[in-house]
Amino acid sequence: MMALKMLRVCRGSILSGCKTCTVRIGREDLANGLKYFSTRINEGEPDTICEIVKYWSNRFENEGISEPVESIEHILTHVLGSKKRYSSNTVIQTMDLADAPEQRLSLDQITKLQSLCQCRMSRMPVQYIIGEWDFRDITLKLVPPVFIPRPETEILVDIALRRMAEAKNSHYIVLDIGCGSGAISLALVHSSNQIATSQIQCTSVDKSLYACELTRQNAEILGLQDKLRIVNAALRENGTIKSLNDSHPGVDFDKQQFDIIISNPPYIPTEKLMELAPEIKIYEDLRALDGGKDGLSLIKAVLRYASKALIPRGLLFMEVDPTHPEYIEFFTKKYTDLKLKFEHTYKDYCNNDRFVELSKLD
Repeated sequence: MMALKMLRVCRGSILSGCKTCTVRIGREDLANGLKYFSTRINEGEPDTICEIVKYWSNRFENEGISEPVESIEHILTHVLGSKKRYSSNTVIQTMDLADAPEQRLSLDQITKLQSLCQCRMSRMPVQYIIGEWDFRDITLKLVPPVFIPRPETEILVDIALRRMAEAKNSHYIVLDIGCGSGAISLALVHSSNQIATSQIQCTSVDKSLYACELTRQNAEILGLQDKLRIVNAALRENGTIKSLNDSHPGVDFDKQQFDIIISNPPYIPTEKLMELAPEIKIYEDLRALDGGKDGLSLIKAVLRYASKALIPRGLLFMEVDPTHPEYIEFFTKKYTDLKLKFEHTYKDYCNNDRFVELSKLD
């Protein structure tokens, strides 16, 4: 029989009071046990859920990391093999951390958590650290430097779905310009499958090959690959779309017509990019954010393309900077040859003018 020894250790450096814990271990595990406890005592590392959240949220806050509590909660649930589900208006935890504050992590879990927390200390976004994020009712795989979908963009999808429901058409041909991870197009297609009121066939384009590949992976994970056509293509400032490879030689963007065009184009002025948070500047593809001198370069290009590619009474939806809706309305009135009518401006969660809707005149 394996001999047992008693190891008594004081955990006063971790707890508010000095408590002695008795641990029963086998002889062959004694060395590892001593190493484990001595490391924890020397470093003062926490090992329970409550201690970990408090310790790392304080460290993150002291280092100026945004959303310190949320950051460690997401990392911790990921390490525990659980999930903290997040979307714009709901937080659902498959494992509620508050229900098990004294649960201890294993040494392997502690090691993994420390590694991921160091990534967060380096300002890596949580979405890249855990490798996924929720957008509406789907979960997307995320890898740097592909643009991370923001919660407010869910509103853009909601607006488009609502307008499609009002029109009551049975089928929609949709173009998503600048698909990134596929958040918008996949959310649209997934929702149409769920409610079964109309079918959506979507073409998703992005000039980043990495983004196209990630969209393809997400479509396969969600089982929506048959509803999505992904094209590595670039929108030019003159309002044309050019394919960048031969993966879809049958797509003629000069002749293709769409019922709906939707886009979250780059709209941040170039000179303001360096004012962005380190998480964005260091890790995300700034080309997905750079809107040119006034932030309108790609928005104008979308308008020009939509004027040719939308069917009569087709709809264009865009996410823009709050200063842009007024200019977009002026632009469509000035250039009547575009045959675009400015329909509406929608607010984001902060009551900013964030989304615009335009229609194609007959």
